[in-house]
Amino acid sequence: MPTFNTYRVGDELPGFETEPLTLEWFSRYAIASGDHNPLHTDPAVGQAAGHGGVIAHGMLVMGLLGRVAAYLGGPGALREFRTRFQAPTRPGDRLRCGGRITAVYEREGRRFVEAELWAIGQDGVARASGVVVASLLP
Repeated sequence: MPTFNTYRVGDELPGFETEPLTLEWFSRYAIASGDHNPLHTDPAVGQAAGHGGVIAHGMLVMGLLGRVAAYLGGPGALREFRTRFQAPTRPGDRLRCGGRITAVYEREGRRFVEAELWAIGQDGVARASGVVVASLLP
């Protein structure tokens, strides 16, 4: 894993692409998270709500972005992690998740790296974007 001294503004973080997301993913996430809102697991409810079917939990998508964010020193290094949801994620979507370093600085004797994050569908539409700040060792 890179250290504070090796990061440069503009560096890409290691990203990944998901397999096509499925209703089973959404159902398993509902069980794991305790969020049993049927909007995420019952196609009839999603249809009635005007979404054309089920949509992924926002926190499921945020968790995928968290895999990219954790590259900055692991979960213990994270000081801030914000996400903005931009479009629904549906069964069959593949998400390309990645990030880019936007700032490297020292403040009050601590070293920080900031990065922008994104999750983009196979159709090129952004599903979520975010910002992560990590405090790193030298």
